[in-house]
Amino acid sequence: MTQAPTDYLVAPTLRLDKGEGLAEALRCLREFDPRVFMIFGGDAEDVQWLHETLEDQAGHPILFCADLERGAGQQFDGLTPLPDAWALGLLGTEACYNAGHRTAAEAASANVRWIMGPVLDLHRLDADATRSPIIANRSFGGEIQRVVECAGAYLQGLADAGGLACAKHFPGHGGVSQDSHTEMAVCFEDPAPHLEPFQTLLGQCPSVMVGHIEYPLLDPEGRPASRSKTLMDILRKDWNYDGVVVTDSLRMVGFGDGPHEELAVESLHAGVDLLLDPEDPVALAITLRDALERGDLDQERVFQAVGRLDTLIRLGLDTEVATPRPLVLGGGAKTLLRPLPGGSGGRSHTRPTLALNLASTPDALKYLEEWDMPVFAADSAPPNTFPGPLLILCGAREGHGLPNIPGPWLEAIQHHHPPLYVAGAPDAAQLAPAAARGWYLPGLSPALLGMLLTAGA
Repeated sequence: MTQAPTDYLVAPTLRLDKGEGLAEALRCLREFDPRVFMIFGGDAEDVQWLHETLEDQAGHPILFCADLERGAGQQFDGLTPLPDAWALGLLGTEACYNAGHRTAAEAASANVRWIMGPVLDLHRLDADATRSPIIANRSFGGEIQRVVECAGAYLQGLADAGGLACAKHFPGHGGVSQDSHTEMAVCFEDPAPHLEPFQTLLGQCPSVMVGHIEYPLLDPEGRPASRSKTLMDILRKDWNYDGVVVTDSLRMVGFGDGPHEELAVESLHAGVDLLLDPEDPVALAITLRDALERGDLDQERVFQAVGRLDTLIRLGLDTEVATPRPLVLGGGAKTLLRPLPGGSGGRSHTRPTLALNLASTPDALKYLEEWDMPVFAADSAPPNTFPGPLLILCGAREGHGLPNIPGPWLEAIQHHHPPLYVAGAPDAAQLAPAAARGWYLPGLSPALLGMLLTAGA
């Protein structure tokens, strides 16, 4: 295996949930010398074994990162799923601290030390605010102070347990009406409120994820933040940030049109240190080597990024991991259930008997499957009768936004009047028919859905 400094700057993804694991990792190690891998899915013990195997093959430390906004159980079987950030924001700072601590402590048992979270984006509910179709229940709240306090507590808990945080999605995805996974995303709002949580909490963040979001009021040339030196200079020059900056996934449409290898060089020159989840990490690594040799990629910029990544990896090696503690979620999870606009479903919270999936997450659907809960797709016909309450899943999921309840289901709900549980985005409660009675649940995590399936009558 040959090595080049640019090899540091490419982070392949291993999707154990799709059968990609050791073979793909070894392919990358044969062709270049990555130091960071992003992990999706798998059993916690298998992930730990994979990490140990790769370090043995590479002959140097390997840093595993994962998207764990809803706890280590969001990705890894055997670990604990936690409530969505919106629910944690309602529960308060104690719950947020405990969630951060538990996430980092459990993730470390799978040798995952770099946590891709928390989200510092706002999700404002005031009438004139632009609402993101992908942030929603992933945000701690719509007010700057709540996000700062709750995300700050989460960051502290995560650090105290030995985790490495990654605040996202700079400069703020909350005021964008598009989903950057599936289209170009542009924020026309005043950038100041969206920037404030990042600026306030930057000292607690060893790394920051930059989003594929255009801010024309800050960069009139219309480049997404992940390729905009103007926007990156806010971090690097105005705020003197010297931590690692990592892109959001390079597979997202918002990264831009054109050859991704050329766009990646533009990102690095803008001030990004790590390119996350490219379609073909080997091809990108070879391209960056060639760009460095030709002089198209600035050598000083490369070694600056390498130095920052080395510092982050050493921080993970030198930080002691805490033992997972008993989880306390503030005043109790049942306080999260809020009446729908049409009224509550009564004093008791009767277990739902079936679910309608408008926009959910794989871990939520898997959890409902384990409970033998019938889950209907949005395009399926509603049942002839409703034996009990109906659970409607409508969260933030790429490419979906906030879909409406299909007409046949609306008619069935209005005819049969089942009690409703609407789970997901903060705006989802408004989807229910005006006369429908029931409850809103802030998020889609199995930790929240479990409240409904275990509470009984």
